[in-house]
Amino acid sequence: MGTTTIQVENPTKELLNELKKNYNSKTYDEVINALVSRKTKSMYGGLGKGKKVSASEMMKGLRDKNDRL
Repeated sequence: MGTTTIQVENPTKELLNELKKNYNSKTYDEVINALVSRKTKSMYGGLGKGKKVSASEMMKGLRDKNDRL
């Protein structure tokens, strides 16, 4: 496979260097692949914390009467 050049800001390159050390990777490509293939925990149902909650119940208390336009 071929290679390409990408532009990143210096702070991003510093982060990639740190991750490269932490992951014991030889290349930035290995680091990027490790990051994008990492599984993340689903937030599905996170607001209800396992209980069935209606949308109106979830929205309750987010805005008060003075906040409306």
